[in-house]
Amino acid sequence: MRAAGPILMLGCLVVPVSGARADDCQNVADAYDRLSKAPAYRQMTSLNGKLLMESVIVGDDMYVKDGAKWNKLPLGPGERVRMQKSVIPGASSLKDCRRVGPETVQGKSAVAYDYTPPPMPGVGALDPQRVWIAADSGLPIRMTSQQQKTEVVISFDNVVAPAP
Repeated sequence: MRAAGPILMLGCLVVPVSGARADDCQNVADAYDRLSKAPAYRQMTSLNGKLLMESVIVGDDMYVKDGAKWNKLPLGPGERVRMQKSVIPGASSLKDCRRVGPETVQGKSAVAYDYTPPPMPGVGALDPQRVWIAADSGLPIRMTSQQQKTEVVISFDNVVAPAP
């Protein structure tokens, strides 16, 4: 699971797709760009319905919960954007993008998209993924991986740095 760390941290996970449209790929890429620049968010990653990782990102710092303890990982200026660009360099790097349709997630109006991210160095080809993008902010609020049975839920309200 070591190689999956960057994928989970950046919220890029997996679900089935077909029929690419350039503007759909642009919408997905733009959502992840916005996420890399969001001031703060909480990310809950589950595997087979069991919490795998809880993290909080505030500015250039990432906090990861280990049991009851929070560990602070300083990322440095611009590192979140750099990391995101290494996973999804741009819309043209995405394949099979398709708007699935409007849905409500976490009580928010969202649009779901299926897509296949580009291969990652050291990891190889990634499976297709699904992301739900909030209609009001354009930020990703949920991602799933059907094959890996992974779900990531992202929230942006009232997020503060936990005490490490």
